[in-house]
Amino acid sequence: MRKKEALAMRWIDTDFGLYALCPDAYVADWEGTEADAVAADSVGRVSLTGHGDVLTLGGEPLPVAYLQNVRTFVRWVAADDDHGLEEAVEAAGGSSDWQDLFEIALDGRYTLLDSAMSGSEVEEPEIIRIDLPKGNYLVQSLTVSPDDESEFQLERLVSV
Repeated sequence: MRKKEALAMRWIDTDFGLYALCPDAYVADWEGTEADAVAADSVGRVSLTGHGDVLTLGGEPLPVAYLQNVRTFVRWVAADDDHGLEEAVEAAGGSSDWQDLFEIALDGRYTLLDSAMSGSEVEEPEIIRIDLPKGNYLVQSLTVSPDDESEFQLERLVSV
């Protein structure tokens, strides 16, 4: 059983495995199929006409949290708890091991949600609200292990 109480991080979970960072202005219209064109096993990007880019986080259905101060999505790969995670993310900040994925244009308030969920089904406990300043961001990926028994996947947004 996973314990998630160690940090003041808010985790959400999906059975599907693909999350979408949907512009708030589009959430009510989100049908749950917009991200079908991206690879479900990787980080991707979808363009919504009139609403810009949507970041997708794919792979196994893993719990996800967001660290606003370092603009980093954290996905729970394997761990009994999240002890040491905050320090591992901070230490990873200066690592040269980050993998550059792609650039994405973002601006404003977003809702991180299970991409298969329609906007009419969105409920507060199942989403994370995220504010991002207007700009282009480089999406980078890295796996961290706070200890020998834990592993977390990170995707961060770096201003370019």
